[in-house]
Amino acid sequence: MKQLIGAGISFGIIGAILTELGGAYGILTWVCFVAMLSYCCTEGGKRGLMINMATNLVGVMEGGLILLLGRLIPLHYSAGIAAFLVVIIMCTQANFKLLSFIPGTFAGCASLFGANNDWKNVVIALIIGNVAAVIGQVSGNMIGAALEKKLQPEMNSQNLNQ
Repeated sequence: MKQLIGAGISFGIIGAILTELGGAYGILTWVCFVAMLSYCCTEGGKRGLMINMATNLVGVMEGGLILLLGRLIPLHYSAGIAAFLVVIIMCTQANFKLLSFIPGTFAGCASLFGANNDWKNVVIALIIGNVAAVIGQVSGNMIGAALEKKLQPEMNSQNLNQ
C-alpha cells in the first residue's frame, strides 16, 4: 500500500510539472502521459526503458509509414490497406527482444496519429515521458520505502506494549 502511495505522490508531481511545462513550452503533455503509461506496463527499470523507448519510437515510424503508404497506394481503401500491412509488421516485430512490447509500438503509432503527424514533437514528448516514468518509478519506490520505515517503528512499539 505504501508503495502505491509513493508512486501516486511521485507520478502526481511529475504529471503536474509536465502539464505546466506543456502549456509553457508547447510540449505534447498527453503524449508524455502515453509514454509514462506504456513504460509502467513494462517490467520497468533499464530494460523496461529500453524496450518502451524503442517500441514507442518505432511505432512513430510505422505510423508515418501507414500515412505514407495510404497516400501512395492507388486504391479506394488505401489507408485501410496500409494500416493492415503495417500492423502485421508491428505485431511480428515482437520476435526481436528490443521490439517485443507490442503495446509500446501501438502507443507510439497512435500518438503520431493523435498529433496530426507532428512527428518531431511526438518524438520529443515520448522521450520526455519515458525519462519521466523512470524518475517516477525510482522516486515512487523511495517515497514508498520511506513511508514503510516511518510506520514500521510505530507498529513495533505498539506490539511491544501489548
